[in-house]
Amino acid sequence: MKTQSISEQAVQKATGRSWEEWFALLNNIQGGQLTHKEIAQKLSSEHHVEGWWAQNITVEFERSIGRREHGQRCDGDYEVSVSKTLAGTMDSALMTWQAHVGDARGFNDVAFSNEPNTSRTDKWRYWRVNLADGTRVNILFSQKDPGKAQLTVQHTKLQNRDDADRWKLYWKTFLHDL
Repeated sequence: MKTQSISEQAVQKATGRSWEEWFALLNNIQGGQLTHKEIAQKLSSEHHVEGWWAQNITVEFERSIGRREHGQRCDGDYEVSVSKTLAGTMDSALMTWQAHVGDARGFNDVAFSNEPNTSRTDKWRYWRVNLADGTRVNILFSQKDPGKAQLTVQHTKLQNRDDADRWKLYWKTFLHDL
């Protein structure tokens, strides 16, 4: 049964090993006794796995041994993300988002605990707000293709799988008419 987020073919092509081979290697070095950081460092330093792949192999290994669930971070918190492609630039996507949010003071009956703020880099635009339940909403905008921008909702610091599932459904619905 496939449970990995990344296909067998992709991991094999990028790393030269299958999921089964990575999991066997990590079991042989007692990866279950190591922290997330220690596993990723060993993959990088001892097996020459580049950073992004080292992180993903570590996450999938932790899932395979029951240490974490999909959407769960190594600190135990959960996060969800939902994306939508919009016509235009990342700046126009940010303006569309701001118009969609309007004068809202919360999401899903949870109030904002601070004023939303925006920032920008050459490659990204950001809209962020903290919620009164201790979670954080980050909206990221990037240029996907000429004339197409990607809007990604990243909701972090969720406490459990049920919260993550509830918020993922909320964000999919919230973005539907955007």
